[in-house]
Amino acid sequence: MFGNSDEFLLTLDLGAEEADDLERLMTTAHWSREQLGENGLEFLRGFSPTVQTGRVLCCHATPTSNEDVVLPETPPEQVGTFELDAVAAGHVHQQWLRRFESTLWFCVGAIGVGRWCEYALVDDESLAVEFCRISYDLDELIASARERDFPHFDLWVESWRQ
Repeated sequence: MFGNSDEFLLTLDLGAEEADDLERLMTTAHWSREQLGENGLEFLRGFSPTVQTGRVLCCHATPTSNEDVVLPETPPEQVGTFELDAVAAGHVHQQWLRRFESTLWFCVGAIGVGRWCEYALVDDESLAVEFCRISYDLDELIASARERDFPHFDLWVESWRQ
């Protein structure tokens, strides 16, 4: 899925996002681009904004945007009508599920926001959704970032420890 962070790394344009510390964000983006190299950036350019798999349309935020915010409390008229059985998104980094009109809409969660990776398993026939979460080794992540001279390392580590 082509998301807003992918777009930011390719364009260095925040779009609709707001940043408290633009200098830190830009330093980290340039570092990330260096880590990816031209081959990695080309790989990102190949991402699709949507992927249809069976009865589920997968997208970053909505089928028409990688920045729109849809939450469980979002009124249906703000989401719009889609002639789809189900939409799987992830932009808001929360796991939730509800219906907008006849479309089942769920957010699969987040990777790299907490001390776990979240995802969803979906039965294409019944559209049953099972939310899952697995932890990962935070110390290993921190050691890897230190090895690679991650910018603003101490501030970044502190955000993981909270």
